[in-house]
Amino acid sequence: MTRTTRAPARDKSRGVAALEFALSLTFLVPLLMGMLDFGYYFWISTTAEEAARAGVREAVRASSGAVCGTIVTNLAQTNGQTPAVGTGSTCTGGAAYCYMNEPPLSMGGAGGNTTVTLTCLNSGTVPAAPVNPTWRIAVQVDFYPATSFFRFMMPQSTITPGKVKYTATVTSN
Repeated sequence: MTRTTRAPARDKSRGVAALEFALSLTFLVPLLMGMLDFGYYFWISTTAEEAARAGVREAVRASSGAVCGTIVTNLAQTNGQTPAVGTGSTCTGGAAYCYMNEPPLSMGGAGGNTTVTLTCLNSGTVPAAPVNPTWRIAVQVDFYPATSFFRFMMPQSTITPGKVKYTATVTSN
């Protein structure tokens, strides 16, 4: 009985796994980068929405019998005004600005990444506000995306070039 030695079939497919891996990376890397960028964007957006809700709650609580202009001056914190100082219960400034200054986000502070605009809508506005006073707060956050891979697909900041913006607006009714 004569034995013939054959080359194993594996030799013909040598390197195919590496080639398949390299080809699949062309689809997987952009997918992963997009997940990181948009995940970070949505995390910032939910935080900004909650900050806007906190700001409206504070404005409604503080507005019992007060003048609109005084409330707006005390609660709004914008880039041109004094930023919130401290974190947690020691934060001094508007609730929305302090919320954005909380760790781990820390989007307020000296960097001027967060702009909070508080507006008092009284019954003389068009359209008429259903409750007097009605408050509208806008929290704009300017930030760098996590990887900047899909920055072109996100709304661009008008304040700082290269940053992405998210604006949350909440109205008390």
